[in-house]
Amino acid sequence: MNPLSPHMARIVLSLALLLTLAVPALHAQPRDASPQAQLKALLDDDLTASRRRFPTFAAIRGIPGYLKLLPDMSLAELDRERARERAALGRLKRMDARALHGQERISYELLLDKMERAVERQQFPDADALVFSTLGGPQNMLPRAAELTPLRKEQDYRDYVTRIRAMPRYVDQVIERSKLGMKSGWMSPRPVLDRIVAAIDAHMVSEADKSPLMVPFTRKIAGIPEQRIGVIAADARRAVMDDYQPALKRFREFIQAEYRPKAPELAGLGAYPGGDRYYEYLIRSNIIRGVSAKEIHEIGVAEIRRLRGEIGEIAKAVGFQGSTDQFIEHVRTDPKFFFDSDAEELAAFRAMQPRMDPQLPNLFHAVPRMPYAVRIMSPSEVASSKAANYQIGSLELGTPGYFTAAPREAKWRLETLFIHELVPGHHMQGARAAEIKGLHPWRSQAVFNVAYGEGWALYAETLGYKLGFFTDPYQRYGNLQAQLFRAARLVVDTGIHHYGWSRDKAIEYMTGQGGVDHDFSVSEVDRYFSNPAQALGYLMGLRKFLELRARAEKALGARFNAKDFHAVCIDNGSITLAVLEKLVDDWIAGVRS
Repeated sequence: MNPLSPHMARIVLSLALLLTLAVPALHAQPRDASPQAQLKALLDDDLTASRRRFPTFAAIRGIPGYLKLLPDMSLAELDRERARERAALGRLKRMDARALHGQERISYELLLDKMERAVERQQFPDADALVFSTLGGPQNMLPRAAELTPLRKEQDYRDYVTRIRAMPRYVDQVIERSKLGMKSGWMSPRPVLDRIVAAIDAHMVSEADKSPLMVPFTRKIAGIPEQRIGVIAADARRAVMDDYQPALKRFREFIQAEYRPKAPELAGLGAYPGGDRYYEYLIRSNIIRGVSAKEIHEIGVAEIRRLRGEIGEIAKAVGFQGSTDQFIEHVRTDPKFFFDSDAEELAAFRAMQPRMDPQLPNLFHAVPRMPYAVRIMSPSEVASSKAANYQIGSLELGTPGYFTAAPREAKWRLETLFIHELVPGHHMQGARAAEIKGLHPWRSQAVFNVAYGEGWALYAETLGYKLGFFTDPYQRYGNLQAQLFRAARLVVDTGIHHYGWSRDKAIEYMTGQGGVDHDFSVSEVDRYFSNPAQALGYLMGLRKFLELRARAEKALGARFNAKDFHAVCIDNGSITLAVLEKLVDDWIAGVRS
């Protein structure tokens, strides 16, 4: 890596400015401000920065002031944010943390960890050019937001149109950022680019009213005169045709004509200068400490061997005549195992709620008040990635948390997906974090650790057995297949970025060993190329939750209470695995004392 690259030069300049000028954009505090006041100011600042970075998510949660914004991806904003992170870390280290107790101490440790990881990441400035992702970006950000963002007042609709008109600036910034990679060589591989282009093509329209961005105007709108809504809707149509679509077309043309010809056919992180160190950083900072890529790869291989043995036993139990591979192929290809329509699929997922909700008090002291709902992916979402996902809602606005399912889903995935994405999985954890009284909102809006969040959702799947689910052998297969898929992720992600696997080899392994169909394997492998290490958090997080539960059960014996354990796990807001482990150990010590 060239230490005098343009991007590195900007960082050096920012450091020089930081030494000679005032500390940037952090709330000023008197010299004698208490540690509690200092911490609150830092949490406020980081929460604001997080909302600016992800304004569409802030708007979905009903946070005022973000509905008209798109992310600021400019190089100037990148430099400002890096300087803010360094300044915040310095202030955190100068604080007298001994004066902080309870949730304030937890917030301090979480913010310190976040800033240390952020500043450490600045050692890899070339990674800032990797802005293309199959999970989200210009290609599908606004269609998804149109479905999920609550619009209540007339000004909300006007701000929504302003956001559409901001698309050209946002696209220009993404292009500017990606050009850094064209100079350094840190570029996204062609299959990822092709998937992004396909997602753009999936929602380009010849008439504005056919655009998914017009969805908010098709809903019943109360309290706003029809004439004024009509004027705003006309403005939205013009914004779609005059601003949004031309910006996406320009983005598409840039990818096809300028970026793609220079992009590699394949590029795991190990192919970039210093990329192997960056991958280990991602594992250490975002997933789990003290475990190498090689060790994670081996864990995945061992788990696949174990799970395939259990699946073989299910095949025998249902009277299937054939091998484990043949059974897996049978249930993933026979049409009878798949929903025939979106309506049938939605009805099946919605029928899970009356089965699950009454069972939750058996394992939890408190359940979320925020409602939840299910929706089916739009065509542009499917083109970008077929992975199911969850988006939290807003209790204040009365909007539900949404589980977004892929169309024509496998019936045997029904119980596992519902439990993972909704309750007691992501919705249970996210909504509880948002509803806990006394926590700074930073804890539910600006802290996300993939290994904690996804680890909890996988741990929640294991609770399904205790709650009376997975009694049907095919639903049990669905849960084992989901575990098999997560184990294959460990092997494939590390295979791509640590061992230099080809895309074809990764797809072949995922299809053959992960128990998923070829098209989904292709989608997933492209996801791993564009989001290194993210997929490792699922199984590695689960292993930590199971390890901590086993530790507590062994230490406490008859005094172990599952409800209390779960309260420690999810009644402290969003945290990291390291903080979770400390909280569980403190709880164990408290019960034993």
